[in-house]
Amino acid sequence: MKISPFERQFEEIKEQYDQIYVIVSPPRCSSTAFARVFWELPTIRYYAHEPFEGTYFVGQELDSVLDNLRNPLDLRDVKQNPGFQSSSSLVIKEMPYQVGDNFPLLVSLTRKPVVFLTRDPRLNIASRMAKKEEVGDSPLFPLVETGWELIASQIDFCKEHDIPYLIVDAMDFRNQPAPIFGQIFDRLDLDFQKRVISWNSRPDVDIDNLEGDHHHLYEEVLSSTGMLPDTDVIPTIESFPTENGYRDHVRRCMRIYERLLNSSARVRVPRSRSKELYQGAVSLGD
Repeated sequence: MKISPFERQFEEIKEQYDQIYVIVSPPRCSSTAFARVFWELPTIRYYAHEPFEGTYFVGQELDSVLDNLRNPLDLRDVKQNPGFQSSSSLVIKEMPYQVGDNFPLLVSLTRKPVVFLTRDPRLNIASRMAKKEEVGDSPLFPLVETGWELIASQIDFCKEHDIPYLIVDAMDFRNQPAPIFGQIFDRLDLDFQKRVISWNSRPDVDIDNLEGDHHHLYEEVLSSTGMLPDTDVIPTIESFPTENGYRDHVRRCMRIYERLLNSSARVRVPRSRSKELYQGAVSLGD
């Protein structure tokens, strides 16, 4: 089977690193905090933050993605727990709508299960609307950017092509980080130690690909010193505008979310905590 020049170059990227780990998440699902746990692993030296971001927002070519993957953030001076000098593994975090049709290229980079993150859509959509307003933008962003319909299709792609994957919910990994990351790392053949869920405050680290336009999205997590519990109050469906089909879209996202929560691929909290954490979390009538 003939492969394209870009596919060949993506294959060459794989040879640059010992291992590559891929995280895919809708926006405002605590994905940067999730990735920061990986930053602390001694075997991970590099981080590529949303390498497809420029292709979506400013129309960059795939060459920019290759450049981002060839020149990721070197984590040696960022880690609270410095890694092995000889390690050269890479973790990539990406958004469903940014990678879009290039999702097959992204997952071709890894030999490990792809990690998909979720969070109650009422929380992640409301949070993104608030972040848009924070910088004077309209809160009514394009619905494709909630990421839910695309992440569902990307998970279906993995199913159809026998690509292993995990589903991890933000409420789980933020409220029960040790048992959840212990399971995740076991499935990724990584060593888990509790110290990796804390880190140095590093607000000086620049992970924005758009010349500062998105820096405000990462200020809180880069300034933090560890994983914080998810205690945000879930807004009601009725609190979302009906304009441009927003409220109906949130309802559709809730149905996708409920299906993903019930997936056998989901990394689950211990049974004794599950009911307490999720009581009422996916009630469509609210």
